[in-house]
This record gives sequence, C-alpha cells and structure tokens, in this order.
Amino acid sequence: MTMSEVITGKHEQVWALVDAKSFYCSCEQLFDPTLVNKPLVVLSNNDGCCVALSEQAKALGIQRGAPWFKVERDVRMKGVQVRSSNYNLYADMSRRFIEELSKFSPCVEQYSIDEAFVRLDGFKLEQLQDYGREIKDTIYKNIGLPVRVGIGATATLAKLGNHAAKVYERKVNGVIQINSDYKRDWLLARTDIQNIWGIGAKTATKLRTLGIDNALQLSQKSAPEMRRVWNVVLARTIMELQGVACIAPGDIDETRKQILSSRSFGQGITEFEELKSALAFHCQRAGEKLRKQGSQANIVGVFLRTNRYKQLPQRNRSSAVALMCPSQDNYKFIESALLQLKQLYKEGYEYQKVGVILDELTPAENNSFQLDMFDTSAYDEAKRRDLMVITDMMNAKFKNGIKPASVIATSNWHMKQAHRSNRWTTRLDELPIAKC
Repeated sequence: MTMSEVITGKHEQVWALVDAKSFYCSCEQLFDPTLVNKPLVVLSNNDGCCVALSEQAKALGIQRGAPWFKVERDVRMKGVQVRSSNYNLYADMSRRFIEELSKFSPCVEQYSIDEAFVRLDGFKLEQLQDYGREIKDTIYKNIGLPVRVGIGATATLAKLGNHAAKVYERKVNGVIQINSDYKRDWLLARTDIQNIWGIGAKTATKLRTLGIDNALQLSQKSAPEMRRVWNVVLARTIMELQGVACIAPGDIDETRKQILSSRSFGQGITEFEELKSALAFHCQRAGEKLRKQGSQANIVGVFLRTNRYKQLPQRNRSSAVALMCPSQDNYKFIESALLQLKQLYKEGYEYQKVGVILDELTPAENNSFQLDMFDTSAYDEAKRRDLMVITDMMNAKFKNGIKPASVIATSNWHMKQAHRSNRWTTRLDELPIAKC
C-alpha cells in the first residue's frame, strides 16, 4: 500500500503536529520587541538553569540546561538577555494557541504547553501542504507566535514531519507534509532510533544490538513478529511508521500512579513556620492534580532536604503515612503532611526543598468507601468531596481563590524570579501605562 493510498483510501486519518518555535522565548519577544533577533535565555525555577534559548543564544554555544550561575558572567559579556520563567504568561499564551488551532479542526489534542495534534481528515492530498501554511500564517498573524507544522498519515509520522520542519525550516518554510513513500523513507533513514516518538533510551539500546539504528530499519520489520518478541507498543510504532494509524494522542493513558508537588526555595529556609506554609501549598497543588485525573490517594509522603552543594550541615529526611481511607481531601493531606514535618524537622539546618508525594492512587468512586466502626474518616470523606469540587471551581475562577490558612502564613519560601517580565495578559496591574 502506497502512502497516497493510506491517506486517501481505507485509512483516512490525517494528522498534523503544530508546535510553537522556542515557545518561552517567543512569548517574551512578543511583548518586548527589543528582544527580537537578540540572544535570549529563559531560566528555570528559582533562576537555576537555562531552559529556553533563542536561535541567537544557541549560536553563541549556550547549552540548554546549563546552570545559570556558571555561565552568567560569560554570557552577559556577550550581550545575552535573560528572563525568569513567567508561567502565568506562558500558560495564557498556550490557551490562545489551542483556541486558534480549534478554528482549523474540531479535533485538537494538546500534547504539551507548546504543541498539539490536529486531525485534518477530509482534505484532498494536494491541499494539505497549503492548509499547513495557512495554519502557520494565521497563528502568527492572530497571536504573534511562530510555529512549525508536520503532516502525516499517523501521529508518529506527523511528529517526525514536525521535527524535520525544524531541521529544514528555511528550505520548507516551517511546513512539511509526508505525502509519498519516497519522502517518508528519506526522513525515516535520517531519524535516529531514539528520536522516534515513544521509544526510550533502554529500548533504543536493545534495538541497536539487533542492528536497528534508524527509523527506516525499524519500519521494515514485521509488526506481528516484533509484537511477539517485544510488546504491542513497539508493534504499533512500527505500523505507525508504515503509515497505518493505530495510536491517537488522546488514547495515551496519562493517569499518574504517583503525584508529587515540590519546588526548591528561592533562598534557604530555617524556620519551621515557613516550611509548614510551603508544604501546605504543595499539598493543595497535589490535591488539585489528583482530583483532576479522578484519583484518590491512600498514602501521603513528605520529604525535606538541605542544599548538598553548599558547605553547610546536611539533612535529608522523608516519611510516608497511610490514610485511614482513600482520600481526595486537601485538608487530610495537609494534616498528615504537617504531622510528618514535625518529625522530620530539626533546628540548625538551612533547608532547600520540601515536598509531598501522594501514592497508591486508585480511581475515585464516591460509593466505594469501606466504613470503620471506630473511625469516621470514610463517612467524612464522602461529604467533603463536594467541598473539594467547589474549592477547585473557585480557585480556577478567581486569582486568590480559597487557600488553607497555613498556606498564606508566610511567603518567604516563594520561588525566586529576579528577571521575570510582566504578566501582560493576566494582570491588569502589570499592564504598561501610556501618559498623554
């Protein structure tokens, strides 16, 4: 079966993967034109590492993931601009990005903050390249973000096409459609086995021992045979590379088996009350993630750490406690976590990080509580789940929302963002003021 038969015949799925170019940097440049065509670095939490680089910054040899304190002096001498991660701005621009894509197809599957899969079924083969360019031009015109588009008969081929659109951007103007066997095989032969969507480092290493070094060699294997020897996941990947759609982004099970919420402090913390406030905040965040995926937790774990890179006394402790019954209740998580923190905390140390882990997750079912003759936790949980739903709705609608008192007790533990730009699209008080 040829690629054109795959797209226009029995298998009528067509996928496009659209991703924003250097998303964090593009957002910063959009609201600050002085950064356009300049070397720009966006830093991670607490201004720790370089997580996003403009093309000009990459050309200077700056490596993604480089610790900022190590490269700061050198890159500033080269005129590199720096910004702290502005998550409010990026999240809002991501929302606008998805809204624009929804105008081109009723089926849009967001894959990450800066990329999404779009179904383009029903178009004639020769129209898809032009439609990809229209998507690219419209998004840039309406919200100012440069994007690349890869189009293929399967989600995996669309992913590979998108990668090729980055590599050969100037030649193809940011849009590649894999619409022939020749073009598919040409790209697969130049794609390392580890760069295939869904193949990790361990699987790639094992495949190399069999002489499979690139995507073309893998696509030439028999899917049923590889399923028998390996697993169904690899067999599906082979079929996707051959042009037979059998993986949809929305079909991927992203339900987490464990939920962690933690973040390094902007400065070392020594006081128990500040650690308590930070831990309560993370319990609230973890609870929101838990309820969003429809799970309940059986175990609450806590960890507390100092900074191992500082020449100071070191302490690294953790613990975990099982709940009386599975819960979705923030306040139960906070109560358990704070009791554990009292046991882990010891004066005389400068702590760098505290966090909570919700473990042994199971699907949340309101009618499946095991009642206990000597404990009312299960009965209380059934009633409080409605409260948690209302709390999540309020927090989503209002900026400050509803927070436990222990969260707002102190704010010295908040993330360091010394170079953050204004939150242009979400905060009225940070809009520029023009005086006439």
